[in-house]
Amino acid sequence: MVLPLVILTIPLIWLLGREIYRDLENLQSADSDTVQWTLSQAEIEFLDFQLTLSADPGDVDLDALRRDFDILYSRVAILRDGRVFATVRQVPGFGKAVQEMQSFLDDTAPLIDGNDDALRAGLPALQEQVRSLRPLARQLFMQGLSHFADQSDSQRARLSATLRNLSLVIMTSLTALGLLFLYSRAANARTRQRERELEHANAHMQTILSTSLDAVIVSDHHGHVLDLNAAAESTFGYPLEHAKGKSIGDLIVPPELREAHRAGLERMITTGERKLVGHGRIRLEAMHANGTRLPVELALQSASGEQGEVIIAFLRDISAQLEAEDDLRNARDQALAGEKAKADFLTVMSHEIRTPLNGLLGNLTLIGQSRLDSEQTRFVRNMEISGRQLMKHVNAILDIAKFEAGMTVLSPTSFHLGRFLQEIVDGLSGQAEHQRSTIEWEWEGKPLEWVRTDHSRLEQILMNLVGNAIRFTQDGQIRIEAEQFRGTKTRCDVEFRVIDTGIGIPEEDQDRIFEDFESRDMTHARTSGGTGLGLGIARRLVGALGGEIGVESTPGEGSVFWFRIPVTPVHAPDPEDEAPASQQPRVEPLSILVAEDNDINAFVARRMLEQDGHSVRIAQDGHEAVTLATSTRFDVILMDISMPGMDGLEATRAIRAAAAPWNAVPILAFSANVLPEDTDRFRSEGMNGFISKPLQQEELHRALASTTGQNAAQEAPSAPALSGGLADMLDAGELADLTRDFLAEGDGFVDALDGVSAKTLDPGFIADECHRISGSAALFGAMEFRDALKALEAAARKDDRPGCMTGIETLRRVWETTRSAY
Repeated sequence: MVLPLVILTIPLIWLLGREIYRDLENLQSADSDTVQWTLSQAEIEFLDFQLTLSADPGDVDLDALRRDFDILYSRVAILRDGRVFATVRQVPGFGKAVQEMQSFLDDTAPLIDGNDDALRAGLPALQEQVRSLRPLARQLFMQGLSHFADQSDSQRARLSATLRNLSLVIMTSLTALGLLFLYSRAANARTRQRERELEHANAHMQTILSTSLDAVIVSDHHGHVLDLNAAAESTFGYPLEHAKGKSIGDLIVPPELREAHRAGLERMITTGERKLVGHGRIRLEAMHANGTRLPVELALQSASGEQGEVIIAFLRDISAQLEAEDDLRNARDQALAGEKAKADFLTVMSHEIRTPLNGLLGNLTLIGQSRLDSEQTRFVRNMEISGRQLMKHVNAILDIAKFEAGMTVLSPTSFHLGRFLQEIVDGLSGQAEHQRSTIEWEWEGKPLEWVRTDHSRLEQILMNLVGNAIRFTQDGQIRIEAEQFRGTKTRCDVEFRVIDTGIGIPEEDQDRIFEDFESRDMTHARTSGGTGLGLGIARRLVGALGGEIGVESTPGEGSVFWFRIPVTPVHAPDPEDEAPASQQPRVEPLSILVAEDNDINAFVARRMLEQDGHSVRIAQDGHEAVTLATSTRFDVILMDISMPGMDGLEATRAIRAAAAPWNAVPILAFSANVLPEDTDRFRSEGMNGFISKPLQQEELHRALASTTGQNAAQEAPSAPALSGGLADMLDAGELADLTRDFLAEGDGFVDALDGVSAKTLDPGFIADECHRISGSAALFGAMEFRDALKALEAAARKDDRPGCMTGIETLRRVWETTRSAY
């Protein structure tokens, strides 16, 4: 701090001395005298001009007048343009006086320079002008003298201040030099103290290096060892006395790497390029004194020492670390192998369990379509319920596997939420009645109609929760509540609550009921069955949908299971885009090859396909399937995956490798393997689609229609009749009751339209009723009445009131014709 102050005062002293010298020179110059003489002369010459002019006009000496005028003109020009008068011209009064004087002279010059007669004639006026300018000439002299006097005073004051500043700076410099002397003594003392501390730190660092577990080797920039610690001696087997002065490459670098090591040192010496110094740790192989190899981590740093630049190498033996990494890698491989074995096991079990279930449920479906007495019908229904329940448990286990494998894929669709909840209630009302309980649903607050989310996942959640509520509720009530929580235009949350009046759940069990294989039955006789997987799957599904789930319960009073998920509100689709629920795709008769080694499954598939008018051939294995497929033209092939000899995938590859046209036939995978990665694999092998076991007629119809590119073939019956073969499955009393309900439904709606005008009709009510009743019309084969309902629904959804009135008249006329047929 003191030394910079001293250095700073040197230029200050020089600047101040230069300023004093300049001021002294100014004081010694004769400019001030010249200025004062010029000012006084200007006034004197003005007076001379006035004196010459003051004589009687006839006596004025014109030549003397002109001479005095020219002298006065030149003197005023000096005041106007002279450099020494530049500062005084800035004074407002002086500058203005000069301009006025100059103006007078410029205006008078033509008269002065004219002929004598004109000049003598203008003398009286000129005398008056000169007399009026007398104060102006005096003002020039006084203001000029005053300004230059002030300027001289200012210059002397500045010189005095400069001398004082110079004295101050000199005193400051002397003080700073004294402080610098004191500071130098203190700095010298601190330097000696730092030397002692540095010696102590070096000793401390030496202790650390000597006890460090990492090997430290210090070398010069030529690679010759200068020092190494105890860890380096033990790691590489070289004592310091033996290693010092030798090349580090000859000591620890393996022979095959020494040339590259020397090339790197040479490059660093000649170009300064450093590829490893200061770039973190690297792994490489080093050599022990006894010739053995060991893996090490190496980090290089550079520093400046007494002998110039040195390179410090930090090396760590990582043999144990690599061994541990190998152990972890082996453990990971074993875990992955275990996961693959688990997945393979699930695939096999899926096939082995679902294959007999396919035969069981398929035959039950066929038996149910035949004519049975009431007792046989009950037995078949009970067996089908048991089979479906077993299938549900198998699917639950597979769902758990899919979740654990991260293979759950969401498929959002748009649907009417109210109708969806009604379908849940309708589908489970039979189970509730068996428990002598009732089931219903309702909205809390403003209802939400059309939404977009994963329909099947939401259905699975509610079926699990409502199914649990039914199992644990006897002689009670189950209620589904839905409530929307408005968020944004593109997203809102909907909370579903399943409320029952059942046995309830103790508080200590509420935290674990969502775990897998947890099943709570408070009764002594355990009347409710289940795997304990339903709530675990529900928890996973809610999480996959981005929601949360919970339970509130009081033993003996009932439970409330709730979950909240985000949905996207959407507009209702065009009614023309909605396919009737009762409309099933039916295709023209096809020639179909079924490759299936299980006789029961083959029988079920043959019967279902032949009932739809298709021609069916059965292949018992993959070889037979390839033989038939490459010798006979089929429209579609249903290919089982697991078959003896040649499986379905091999057979598919063989068919695709055959010559045209045999290689172009559509092939549908026909398997119980339903994991997503399996279906993707089937398609990658050349298959066109997938049909799961057990075989369902509805899925079969859709798959055949999609694969062959055919549209649903609708044959309008000549007279109304129940569709789907239901007439064969109902006795006379049941058929009469169903027909009576349908007629009452149609009559009630047509009567409700009486008296409706274009202004009073309710488009929402009409659209919903038309959509609801059209399903019944299709079921009974009343296609003309159904078409009239759909046309009226389309007009109502567009709020086309004239079109609605036309549709109502058409509907009344068609209903009279339809009703008369019953």
